[in-house]
Order: sequence, then C-alpha cells, then structure tokens
Amino acid sequence: MSMKILIVDDEPGIRKVLSIYLQDAGYEVYTADDGFMGSRMVDNIKPDIVLTDIKMPGTSGLDLLKFIKAQDYDTEVIMITGHGDFKLAMESLKMDAIDFITKPIDDDILDIALKRATDRLNATRTIKKYTQNLETLVKEKTQKLAASEQKYVRLFNESPSFITTQDKSFTIIESNDIFKIHFEAEPGMKCYEVYKKLDHPCPNCPVAKSFENGKSHTAEMDVTLKNGSVRNIFIQTSPMADSDGKVHQVMEMSTDITVIRRLQDHLASLGLHIASVSHGIKGVLTGLDGGSYIVKSGLKKKDIPQIEEGWGIVKEKISKVRQIVLDILFHSKDRKLNIKQFSAIKFVNELASTMKTGMEKSAIEFKTQLPETDFMISIDKGILYTAFLGILENSLDACESVKHKKKNIAITFGVKKEEDLVIFSIYDNGRGLSEQNQGNIFSLFYSEKGDKGTGLGLFIAEKSIQKHQGHIKVDSREGHYTNFTISIPIL
Repeated sequence: MSMKILIVDDEPGIRKVLSIYLQDAGYEVYTADDGFMGSRMVDNIKPDIVLTDIKMPGTSGLDLLKFIKAQDYDTEVIMITGHGDFKLAMESLKMDAIDFITKPIDDDILDIALKRATDRLNATRTIKKYTQNLETLVKEKTQKLAASEQKYVRLFNESPSFITTQDKSFTIIESNDIFKIHFEAEPGMKCYEVYKKLDHPCPNCPVAKSFENGKSHTAEMDVTLKNGSVRNIFIQTSPMADSDGKVHQVMEMSTDITVIRRLQDHLASLGLHIASVSHGIKGVLTGLDGGSYIVKSGLKKKDIPQIEEGWGIVKEKISKVRQIVLDILFHSKDRKLNIKQFSAIKFVNELASTMKTGMEKSAIEFKTQLPETDFMISIDKGILYTAFLGILENSLDACESVKHKKKNIAITFGVKKEEDLVIFSIYDNGRGLSEQNQGNIFSLFYSEKGDKGTGLGLFIAEKSIQKHQGHIKVDSREGHYTNFTISIPIL
C-alpha cells in the first residue's frame, strides 16, 4: 500500500506542483490550503507524512506541527520554509519535525527529506511491532508461566534495548541484562533516580500515562549512563494488566537513538549551511560581475587606474570564494590535528603581518603585545592560524563600522604564558557587543554583518580552539570594546 502524504500550503501553485510530483512518485496525495483544514484532514485520513508551509495565515505550520505531535499518530512532518526563516526552521526541529526544505523546492532535497521521514516511520513501526510481540510474550508468561518462563527470560535479557517493568510509584521491579550493565540501579530505586538522578518523576512521563489510560505511549529523553555519558533514548511503554484487567505494572522498552539524532542534527545543520553559503556566493558573483565590467570598460578606454580598480574588486571576490570553500571543507570533515611546535612570538607576528595590509587600508592601528622571552607552543598551525584570522577579521569589521564616529581606533593582539597555558588576547575598541549578542556570536550562521558575513568564522574558530583542548571567551561592552581571550595548553 502506498504512503499517504498531506500537503498543507496557502499557495495553490505549490500544492499543484508538489501533488503532481508526488503522485508520479507513487504517493497517495491529499492537499489543504491552511493549517486549520490540515488539522481536520490529519484526523480524518491519518497521513504518513505531512508537508506544511511554516508560515500561513491563521493556523501556522508550527501550530499544525504541535497538533500532530500531540496526537497518538505515526506521522512525520516536513516543514517548507522561505528564505530567512531559519530560526523558525530550527524551532520546528526542536518540536520534532523530521526535516525542513526551502523554497523554491529542489526535487533532490525533497526526495532526501522524504527518504528520511520514511526511514524514521519504518523504524518507529518496527519498534512498535517488536514491543507488541514482546507484550504478547509477557501475557503468555502470565497465562502459562511454567511453560514459557524460560523463553520469556531469554528474550527479556537478550534484547538489545533497555527493558524494565515498573509499578505505579515508578519503582523498577525487573530489568534486563543490558540495563543492568549500563545503569547504576539498586533494588527499590525509582526510574527517574536511575535515568536522571532526580528526586521527582520526569515531566510527561510515558509510564505515568500508561497507568492513567491503559495505552501504549512513546517519548524521547536524555539519560545518563553509569559511566557518565549522556544518551538519547526512544521510549515505548506497554501496560501490563492483572487478571481483573487493572494495570498493575508497565513495561518500558528504551532504544538508544543517539547516533540517529546526531546524524539528523548534522543533516539539518548541513541544510542551513548550504543555504547560507549559497546566499554568500550569490553576493560574490554579483561583485565579480561588477569588477569584470569595470576591467572590460577600462581595457576599451586603456584607462589603467580603472583597470586596477576593477581587478582589485575581482581579486577581493576571488579571495572571498576561497575563504567560503575553506570554511565548507573545515566544517564538513572531522580532521585529526597535525601538532607541531612553533614559536609563540613568531606565530603572532605572522598573523600581524597578514592583517597589516587590511589595517593600513582601513587606517586602523594594529598593536602587538609580546613577552620578553619567547616560548614554544604545540599546535596545528594551519587550523589555528585560520581560526585567529577569523577573530581578527571580525575585530577589523567591528572597528571599520565605527571609525567615522570614534578616534584612535586600534586592535591589540597579545600573547603570554601562564603556567602550562598560552593565553592569547585580541582587543578592539570598535562597536562592541550587546549582552544578548555575546551569547550568540559563536553560534552557527550567526552574523552581525548582514549579507557580508556567512556566520561561519567565529563558529569555526571556537571549534578549532576546542580541538586544541582550549577555551575562548568574550568580554564586551556595546559601543566601547570587545576582548577575546583564548587559552590553550602549551603541550
């Protein structure tokens, strides 16, 4: 039987094009022109997948997503966003949307999102089927304890999932072998004590819901193993009734889906990454067109200054493309560090030399603060060099934006040794940051530069420093200064 897809969008053209494409792909397609009608159709047809616009008059796509996730349906939701809706898209992922796609809709990206939704549906249904089979076996044990006990115990203990049975007070009555291996659970402990180290039940507990209505429920949550690692688990509960039909215990089966969630987050970030980089490249191409036109015009008139002006624009845009490509390569691969020893003073001076041209062009003073005695540091120079360039260029932009308002604008780049740490500092008296923005500057795709920035520089800089077991912090006062402090182990 083909999968049912519901398309919810207030634009008739999008509904029509998507309907034709999906019908040709073998799906059973339904449409709705707003979120309210979409919610009614969800109740009526119970679609496998919903494709919904994130912004619609009246009931929005986020409202529809909340409605669907509040129901006990196996329905996956893919959000359709316009350019600039990235914050809403990320919010929808937090609300358990499987993915999002941007307008205009690319068929290949749509196919990938549909494949992801189908895979998750199949996985969820497989887990439910497995749970139902296991529940059947547990009931058989109650009816024919002597004959089936050995088979039940073996299945219970050899299951790859964490399985417990709990009473109404959430006390763990039984648990299987893999649960005992990974969790620190003493007899009589509550599940929330074992999973979360809490002294009260978890909010929206699926076990509590099963006791309330006698139905199976699902949930996702983070739990802490006895080795201290945090894992994301998918929980499925099954009520266990006594001979009078009253639920006296609930069986909880939890599957570790940490790897799946990490992959999903990576794919979502990659989608945002591609959209942001595409926007940046579009701006660069516009600049290249302008620069090449100036060069061509200068050649016709044999105007050397005009040719030099146009060629300068072309070179700048080529450099921008190169930096974008390097950022993509860095963000897309988990690299091993190539650690070597370098002179701390030489490292700072090389960066200062690289920044010199831009500083002189902007008429901004650049200072270095160096120790009297040089010392060696162990770093991957290529990765860390790029990281510091990103921070320094950010400081340069901050100074350029206010140089028409302030005098004596300068950037100071310093290095010193404190015990087993090397401390770098980059200080500028440019525009500064608001308290709110100080918490966002290292976030992926966050930028205060508008179309001029990709939002990757400081994000990658922080990841590079963390790869060196280091830390970066920012202290800033809006309209006055910004100071970055980077601490990295010397060895």
